[in-house]
Order: sequence, then structure tokens, then C-alpha cells
Amino acid sequence: MRYFQAVSAQYKAIADYTANLVISRGDRIQTAVVRYKSPNLLRLDFSNPEGMVITVNDEKLKIWAPQYSVTFEQSLLGNNQGQLSMATTPRGLELMEKHYTIAYADSPGPVPLDDGSNEMVIKLRLNWKSNNEGFRNLELSINPSLKTIRRIKGITTTNESITFDFADIVLNRGIPITKFDYESPPYGNTIDNFLLDPEN
Repeated sequence: MRYFQAVSAQYKAIADYTANLVISRGDRIQTAVVRYKSPNLLRLDFSNPEGMVITVNDEKLKIWAPQYSVTFEQSLLGNNQGQLSMATTPRGLELMEKHYTIAYADSPGPVPLDDGSNEMVIKLRLNWKSNNEGFRNLELSINPSLKTIRRIKGITTTNESITFDFADIVLNRGIPITKFDYESPPYGNTIDNFLLDPEN
């Protein structure tokens, strides 16, 4: 789809960005600051749950869960489901285009983000091509001037709805690479390949 390809091209041109993220899953709310640096660095620092950190690169997903004193690590080599954790990166968008059919949700023109909202977005609907993906379908709300993702709404394989809201996006601010360095506290345990075996 041409418009989705234009969004992908925009993300490929971004050197780095920061955003405030709210994840809504039923009555559960998580909040974080997102940092991304091209080509493959992503870090989420959570304020709710406080202290949780997620880092992602092309090879590994790492989650520090302070409430359990556990670090979860997952190899992403050959793992498309894990790599969709990088949905708002060029790699994540490539995977969406590969594994989902994409169309405008209602019309190609801007529509309100929510009913009664003054914020206008372009909405795209993505449906999975096979049942191997983590989400049956996705709805992307795109900022029409920046061509950045404002919201992702996903329906999981168990029909659970999850919404990712990205606000206050700042592009190309020159984030130092050291901001993506993270070592889990030494007192915690580590669980490897908690999603699936990377060889399967």
C-alpha cells in the first residue's frame, strides 16, 4: 500500500526520536518514555510499573521486571513475533507489510483520533495473512503531517485488545548512543528465550 510505504520511508529517514507511551490493556495502564535510535536501538523506561526497562536491538529483547527481580531475555534472530515489539521502527514496519494485508480503515482522508476529538489522523487497518503473528489485526493511526504513528490498536490471538498511544513525539534530537546502554541489577535472576526457542 502506497501510504503505508510512505510511513515506512519516513521512519527509515528518522535518526532518532523520543515519545511518551501509554499502553492500555483492559483496565491495566502502563506508561513509559520511548527512545529510538537508527538503525536498531529501542529503549522504554517505565514509570508504571515503576523501574521496568525494556531494551531492543536487532538481536535481543531484554526486559527488567523489578517487581520480580528478573531479567527476561529473548533472541530475536528469526523471531518475527518478537521483532514486532519494534513496531515503531523501520524493521517493525517491514514485518507488518510482509505479514499483514493493509488498507485504509474507512477512507484515505483524515478522521478524528477518537469520537469528538479535534486531533485528526489517517487510519489504516491491518489483517494477518496467517495465524503465526501475535495480533489478529491492527489499526494504525498516523499523524498526517509527520507521518509518524500516533496509536496502534491490536487484537491478540485470544481476542484481547491492546492500545499503544504515542504522544509528544520529538524527532532527530541527537540522542547519544549511551542512553541505550542498560545492565540489569546484579541481584536479579535471568530467564532466557521466554517467548520461544529462537531455533524453532
